[in-house]
Amino acid sequence: MGHEHSDWLERWRSHLHEAGLSQDDVIGRKLIKHHAGPSRHYHGLSHLEFLFGEIDAHRDQIKDLHRLIFATWFHDAIYVSWRKDNEARSADWAVHSLGSLGASEALQSSVGYLIRQTANHADGGNDNDDNLFLDMDCAILGAPADVYAKYAKGVRAEYWWVPKGRYREGRKAFLESQIERRPLFLTKVYNARYGSQALVNMREEAAGL
Repeated sequence: MGHEHSDWLERWRSHLHEAGLSQDDVIGRKLIKHHAGPSRHYHGLSHLEFLFGEIDAHRDQIKDLHRLIFATWFHDAIYVSWRKDNEARSADWAVHSLGSLGASEALQSSVGYLIRQTANHADGGNDNDDNLFLDMDCAILGAPADVYAKYAKGVRAEYWWVPKGRYREGRKAFLESQIERRPLFLTKVYNARYGSQALVNMREEAAGL
């Protein structure tokens, strides 16, 4: 494991310690390896870095910090672009792992639930913490235009196996469904911060497809 990944392992250890859980480098190394995989053009370590930054920025609004931290670690743990059960499989991995680390059943179930909800962000969660996390996970939609363009390119690269025409149709359908959502984000803070730019980004991408 290189220096960069060693830093990630230290972060994993720190999160376990803060949550009062058992130390387990095996799980941490496996998670990091999955997120650092060569096919992770968007859903990789940089996405985790962004989410942890958002969590830090909104700590004063979060009631159950550990739920969001471990949801971040596990929510894209399994990501294969041609499968439809990534969220369910990632949630199962999270529940099993957290159980082995000594987490309460409440933490296990709430993390598993939140990860499953990432299959459809629009459905929202059980409380504001859930909704904050779901908004964080799709906040890239409202990123500056250059960052958004890199994201869109990364998603296309992850769907390399889809023919160009078919990808355009599917991507455009996704964008149009998001553009029609009102409000776009589940929380006021994310609508205020990202809502307007997200609409600009998605409309521009859709127009270019």
